[in-house]
Amino acid sequence: MRVGLALLVVGAAVAVIGFLVLSAMVWVTALGIALLIISFLLLALARALPDVPPEVSLLLMETGADNIAAVVEELGINSRPVYLPSRIAGGRSRALIPLHSNASVPDIRTPLPQRLIVRYGPGADDIGLMVTTAGTAATGMLEAAPGRTAGELQAALTGLIRGRLGAADGVGVELASGEVTVEVYQPRIQNGTGWSHRCLDSSLASVVASVAAEAFDRPVTVTGERQLGKRYTIDLRVEG
Repeated sequence: MRVGLALLVVGAAVAVIGFLVLSAMVWVTALGIALLIISFLLLALARALPDVPPEVSLLLMETGADNIAAVVEELGINSRPVYLPSRIAGGRSRALIPLHSNASVPDIRTPLPQRLIVRYGPGADDIGLMVTTAGTAATGMLEAAPGRTAGELQAALTGLIRGRLGAADGVGVELASGEVTVEVYQPRIQNGTGWSHRCLDSSLASVVASVAAEAFDRPVTVTGERQLGKRYTIDLRVEG
């Protein structure tokens, strides 16, 4: 749209100058008319293209998540993912899936290596898969880690989910003793019941949990998700 408007102004100016001032230089007038034609085409294309943010299209492409979920299901892993802040996940927010089904939530203090299979503790069973989720890409859009208050976390989630992603109309946050309840109003991302949802939580929950992990600088788990009318509620627990 901006390029089209710029070409429109430049083309009009060049055409007028070529016609009135440099009347002998026909090619200048022709250049101005050509720029005008291109500007009209660009403006028409800008109006014809759907107004869909590219970030939303990226989040909806969950092929990678489905593949990871397929591996998790084939291995018979029943552990829920633990969302790690970038400080202990190798510089990028990621999710850790313990391979041991009865494993407790890991208390990770030092940064983990940037590998798919990682050892996160001293125990023999302290091994897990560290995977990239929709929240990984989303937290990369944050200008800075949000604060730990409900208002700061709500502002960050609203700016990201509503502003950058255009994935909902609004976000509400409540905090109570390490428990976080996030309500997403009129979400535009479908949360299905496929493999990626059962094994890795929904895309919205992944985004919310990853941002919360960055805010509290602690591992975060999703304890529940539910749809009630036009509200999608996500329950989180801050570990440690």
